[in-house]
Amino acid sequence: MRVIYSIGAKFAGGGIGTTAYYAVRGLHGHGMLQRLLCGSFRPSEIPREKIQALGLPSRALRKLATYDRRHYLWHVHNVLFDVWAARRLVPADIFHVWHNHGLRSLKKAKALGMVTVVQRASTHPLWQARILREEYARWGLKFHIPPASLRRGLAELDLADYVLIPSEFVRTTFLEEGFPAEKLLLIPFGVDTARFRPSKKAISHPFRLLFVGQVSIRKGLPYLLEAWQRLSWRDAELWIVGRPSAESAPVMNRYRALPGVHWKGHVSDPVSLFQQADVFVFPTVEEGSALVTYEALACGLPVVTTPNAGSVVRDGVEGFIVPIREVDALAGALEQLRGDERLRREMSKAARTRAEAFTWEQCSEQLVKAMQCLMEP
Repeated sequence: MRVIYSIGAKFAGGGIGTTAYYAVRGLHGHGMLQRLLCGSFRPSEIPREKIQALGLPSRALRKLATYDRRHYLWHVHNVLFDVWAARRLVPADIFHVWHNHGLRSLKKAKALGMVTVVQRASTHPLWQARILREEYARWGLKFHIPPASLRRGLAELDLADYVLIPSEFVRTTFLEEGFPAEKLLLIPFGVDTARFRPSKKAISHPFRLLFVGQVSIRKGLPYLLEAWQRLSWRDAELWIVGRPSAESAPVMNRYRALPGVHWKGHVSDPVSLFQQADVFVFPTVEEGSALVTYEALACGLPVVTTPNAGSVVRDGVEGFIVPIREVDALAGALEQLRGDERLRREMSKAARTRAEAFTWEQCSEQLVKAMQCLMEP
């Protein structure tokens, strides 16, 4: 079997680039990888001769796009990558492309007789746009998405033979939008359990909550800050780790002076921060299946999150699942975990065990098996 894998991001470079790395590693290990097309890449065990990268134009546009609040440069980048990638397609059995990175490529792949798979890491595009517009409006902001980008994304999903998604939550949003259930392939993400693991030694510190992710409206951070304000703890800490989004600054600035809140900014390797926390909190409004929740579980942290995180956390087992936007429920879960050390210990053990069932190796094996099944007569 021959697979061409296409992603406009930096391969093995974090985020979806990390997800792609483990998938491609699995395909290569099974002798299925014919070619990797990517925006740029970090050197790995994937042979250089199997990789073709757009390179400098991709890196430059992606850098500039981080300053573009209307996201038009992301759209320009994705169209450019797609045009470039389509010209590099050769006959193969399966064409796997990340969502928004391949409308022209999909058309060419189908013309070449390939089975086509689009990977979507988030909820259905229409569902996503609707809830984020609603959420931004709640905070007096406007959510921007280029209409052309949305149209292209929807066209990709319609054109693909299959759509690969990471969680039951995402599946629900697709079905709500009338998407055919038979086109959906569900494979959860994974985690590196050797890298992300509990600390070997206990270090005395104040009770500490940890949030890791983009400091933004989408991640539900204002609700966590509201909950922290209501709890009024003076002998505890809330660590907020991640890059701030420019459009969210007016909202986040309201909470900058809250006692006990430590704004850590971006941290390239957050393992030690997970290991120094007592509870991981991620009250996101919209997500596919947040990688940080897998990482927190692997580090043995009870996780308080929402159904919209698409996580593998089970309510009352590895943590608590609270409704989105429900500050009282969020504060109550945090208060319960702080007040019950035995419960925290039980959930910590359960968290690590749960993470061990979702390794990247298992994720890539599921992908390989799924692709093999797609080729069966």
